[in-house]
Amino acid sequence: MTRRLLAQRPVRTAAGALGIGLALMLMLLLSGLWEGVQQRITAYEDHLGADLVVVPSGTENLFADPGSVPAQAIAAVRRTRGVAAADPIRTLYLILDLSHGKAAVAAVASVPGGRGGPWRMETGRQPRTTDEVAVDASFADEHGVVVGDQLPVLGHRMRVVGLTADSAVFMTPLLFTTEAAMSQMLRAPGSTGALLLTLSPGAGPDRISATLRARGLTVRTPAQLHTAALDLATRIYGSPVRLMVAVAFAAGTLIVALVAHTRVSEQQRDLGVLKALGATPGRLRRIALGETASLTLGGAGAALLLLEVARRVLAWSFPSFPVVVTPRTLVIAGAAAAAMALLAAWLPARRLARLDPATAFRSRR
Repeated sequence: MTRRLLAQRPVRTAAGALGIGLALMLMLLLSGLWEGVQQRITAYEDHLGADLVVVPSGTENLFADPGSVPAQAIAAVRRTRGVAAADPIRTLYLILDLSHGKAAVAAVASVPGGRGGPWRMETGRQPRTTDEVAVDASFADEHGVVVGDQLPVLGHRMRVVGLTADSAVFMTPLLFTTEAAMSQMLRAPGSTGALLLTLSPGAGPDRISATLRARGLTVRTPAQLHTAALDLATRIYGSPVRLMVAVAFAAGTLIVALVAHTRVSEQQRDLGVLKALGATPGRLRRIALGETASLTLGGAGAALLLLEVARRVLAWSFPSFPVVVTPRTLVIAGAAAAAMALLAAWLPARRLARLDPATAFRSRR
């Protein structure tokens, strides 16, 4: 019976499923955008590859809290038993004055072959000398930069020797160079911005941290830097983005409920005929709920297709806005939509079950 009711008005059935699909797609898209933004924000911190990080005093965020670790501190860290390597890095935001305008980048300076440099190359190689840089591939594509071009960095012409993959922090691509080059451009020889520590086998991070802190040094774990970067971004634009996601969920579930309620209400005459022929109230409710569940499942399939299209369009048009849909998001969106749809279908079906069959039969379509 449910199939017959759905097949009676195929256009309305398709329109209902598409409406539910669009609502679900909106919910998943905005939620996926926020998830993708959070992953992009911590892209560099997630690829440090260090056991511990020594940073300047008061530093919580590698890019937002620039400072320097002096030469004496560097030497003290390297003398610490249990520290196998201490790779220096510098991180800071820069504005590049390109021929067609200005562009913001997050610069990372590291030792060639050490930790803190590019984690994946799309083409070319990592910088090795003081006049070389590697830039994010999406940045290069956006600004027409190719390997062999020169970019102005702090008043110096730097040759692009490689394009990095998956290395764009949210709305800010990474630019990699050598630590020696950045120290030279900043006129700060001997010091560095932070130290990425690799510990010897068996050396406990807690013990090494305590030892270094006892010497007056500030030590962070990569997980702490990840959390700090995420907290900073959330304070800046997390509230409006999460409000948009909440509004999308509210609007999406209401649209699903409206479609389901309208669909069942339109079937009032057909269900009234069934009641006149002896269908029990329970059977009427099962038919209404089954029809709504079928529409919701069809809408879910449409939502996944529409979401994939939207993801591809965004990836092509705005590569810095990734859409990452997690299983948790799928479960929450699906549960919210299903609950609202079933509730919206239950109410008119319950009301119809109490109507006189003749009254339901005379109702308009």
